Amino acid sequence: MGKIKNDTNAVEMIDIFKLLRTLLSKLHVILFCGLLFGMLVYAAVYLLVTPKYMASITLYVNNASSNDGSTTISQSDLNASLQLVDTYSAIITSESFLGQVIADADIEISTAELAEQLKIEAVNDTEVFKVSVTNEDPKAASRIANAIANIAPKQISEIVDGSSVKVVDYASIPTGIVSPNYRRCAVIGMVFGFIISILVILFRDIMDTTIKTESDLEYWDLPVLGVVPDFAEAKKRKSYGYGYGSQNAGGK
Repeated sequence: MGKIKNDTNAVEMIDIFKLLRTLLSKLHVILFCGLLFGMLVYAAVYLLVTPKYMASITLYVNNASSNDGSTTISQSDLNASLQLVDTYSAIITSESFLGQVIADADIEISTAELAEQLKIEAVNDTEVFKVSVTNEDPKAASRIANAIANIAPKQISEIVDGSSVKVVDYASIPTGIVSPNYRRCAVIGMVFGFIISILVILFRDIMDTTIKTESDLEYWDLPVLGVVPDFAEAKKRKSYGYGYGSQNAGGK
């Protein structure tokens, strides 16, 4: 056996370099597949996925029972107000509250579907919390959010004693979509195309056992019995006048 077969590390290094050279030689194919997959995913998402819009309102939690008419707010008051955010979230997502929102916004939707469209979160751990509504219709999203803003202060004050909610900002009709993210989908498609094309190229190269050059014979430690001449190259050399002198010498 030859040196290449006996040296495992050398074989592994040659394999790696060979695969890298194969990938570099097919770089244009990899780039084309990536761009193709990116455009196909972008087109599929654009044509098949309905865009959604988000409208938001902000509400202020006031824990009035702990103030007792004082003008200062202690840390305990803030903590109590933050805890009330979770309570208010449960009230806003209740079936009875959502039923009033549906009637006020004049939309045809079930309470379960509306609950899935809501997102309630505190703003930077403050007494302010935000209610966001995601809907396929930007006008419907705005109507639902403003209906919540109109109903929440009165409804919550009737349920939770000694506390209240004030509206900070009402919702406006959104103009930009929040989902899907077309750019991210296109990038994911491109990455997927790159990976698929690289795997296919590497698989074909690994499964290809044909011998193309003398170096392939050396790699498999096989003897070179002969070399087939390149007739096209020989003809080209003859057309440029190589060997002309030898023909004349033969004629003499």
